[in-house]
Amino acid sequence: MHNILLVDFSCCVFGDIQQLLRRSNSEYIIGDRVDSAQSAVSALSKQQFTVVLISTGGCAAAGLWVCHHIRKISQIPILIMGGHDHFQLVRKALAYQVSDYLPGRFNASALLNSLNRLKSRLEPEQTRRNSSSVRPILQLEGKHIPSAEVIKIIKAYVLDHLSEDITLKKISDMVHFNCAYLGQKFKLEESMSFNDYLLQQRMEKAKLLLKSTDLRIYEIAAEVGYMDTDWFYKKFRAYTGVSPNAYRKLKTFTA
Repeated sequence: MHNILLVDFSCCVFGDIQQLLRRSNSEYIIGDRVDSAQSAVSALSKQQFTVVLISTGGCAAAGLWVCHHIRKISQIPILIMGGHDHFQLVRKALAYQVSDYLPGRFNASALLNSLNRLKSRLEPEQTRRNSSSVRPILQLEGKHIPSAEVIKIIKAYVLDHLSEDITLKKISDMVHFNCAYLGQKFKLEESMSFNDYLLQQRMEKAKLLLKSTDLRIYEIAAEVGYMDTDWFYKKFRAYTGVSPNAYRKLKTFTA
């Protein structure tokens, strides 16, 4: 059986979910029910759960706040239901690596489908490798987000996490999509590869920081995701034709 931690801000879905799971002979059960981020973190530290299900009660910010606290201690799969169908909210949910986001009122079939999809991801690695290589994208009430919107979310994630170790594989795992296929989609939409886009964003931010701040070169390198300053120097020179120091002096002189 798979144990659910229900974070219930709506205070009205517990009975419906419990009945749904029983009626469908689901392998999921509600192991505990809480109503705050603090209570959720406490429950996770005391008991083993398979998934966290957050019913926002129409307050998406509360659900995302729970995600924020949970992600400090655990990478457990999270499902959010009851939020709003807005790009910014989906973007934030992606940043917290939410497995599924179900907007609107409680929808029994959408929730059951989401739990069933998640169950396949919880199977042993060998079983997952034998299944279809293309997994569904992050969904809104069971509907695929258009590829253009997926690319927007990926680009937003890159801008929000430039200082971190970013790879297309990591992002594709977040959105439950085949990495190679996602790379093809990205190149088709942006007319450049994901790696070229990532390099462009890092170098452009580095140029901006060189022009507008007094940060040291190693600090700027770290701000754009390079822990190895020598490697940053090499990539910056290849991108601009000059070293970071020379670029800063040039821009200071011409300002």
